[in-house]
Amino acid sequence: MKEVFEDAVEKLGKGEPVVVATVIRTKGSTPQKPGAKLLVRQDGSGIGTLGGGCVEGDIWFAAKQLMQRGGAPEYKEYELNEELAAEDGLVCGGTMYFLIDPVYSPGDYLPYAEEISGAYQGEGS
Repeated sequence: MKEVFEDAVEKLGKGEPVVVATVIRTKGSTPQKPGAKLLVRQDGSGIGTLGGGCVEGDIWFAAKQLMQRGGAPEYKEYELNEELAAEDGLVCGGTMYFLIDPVYSPGDYLPYAEEISGAYQGEGS
């Protein structure tokens, strides 16, 4: 998680927009828990993980699309069931809820990213 915020500080400091995808809630068995993050950069690359597999791939794709077309934050829900297992080969059986949040005005988010990154580095306020 530390690397996600360090990268956010770097990109936002350069004025580059990013999209932050976050696991906001889970039910049952899931590969990641609330708070897990994936930061998608303007070039489509990213850092962090939401648990891997086809769900992470779908969220990553949605984040890249949101970056390209613009728009409001999106909410997505995935039930990790047999249908997903047929595509990916793995299934946990739980449900995951995601917020895909674009940061188009980097200056608005930068102070928060700096504070969180500093906390990971042991810097006090």
